[in-house]
Amino acid sequence: MPDIDLQHSYPSRIIFSLLGVIVAFLWIFSTKDQLSIIELWVIGGIIYAVIRYPIWMIFHRYTKHRGAIHSVVAGLSFAIFTTSASFHLLAKTAFISWFIGLLLFYGFIIHLLLDELYSVDFMNRRIKRSFGTAMKIIDTKQWVISGLLIIIGILSFRLAPNSEEFLDTITSAQTYHIIWQRMLPNDVFLR
Repeated sequence: MPDIDLQHSYPSRIIFSLLGVIVAFLWIFSTKDQLSIIELWVIGGIIYAVIRYPIWMIFHRYTKHRGAIHSVVAGLSFAIFTTSASFHLLAKTAFISWFIGLLLFYGFIIHLLLDELYSVDFMNRRIKRSFGTAMKIIDTKQWVISGLLIIIGILSFRLAPNSEEFLDTITSAQTYHIIWQRMLPNDVFLR
């Protein structure tokens, strides 16, 4: 997971550009029979430009690097939101939706851990000033944004599909037995 809260980073610009393109094309394809091609492209271009520039600037005005978005609560909220969006918008099964959310959370936590490890200089045997800012449960200095993230997580959870099948599958010993059996080609075990 990239640092989208770092304003002048390439990932931030790429993600907001990609989001603008995706939303613009979703709008174009959903209204393709109602407007002319020129109207579709002009409005699609405006949608892209609004997401890429004003929304990007508003996002960076209210976020700071290693702030509220750089927390475990944010990771959970984004994972549950992604699960709900996968289920309702992309028509994925409940199992696949929860799996996508879990993978997003995994990438988010790996990012936080790597940022925290980067705060320790093992060669000079010192701890940088940034230590402790990357991996936090919640940002207590930005209560409004942290609260908004909690609300997003709760609302997303209420919209999320049933997790029973997903939890049963990932906690089942049979699942890991099947994976282990399929780890190598069959002819390896026959020799």
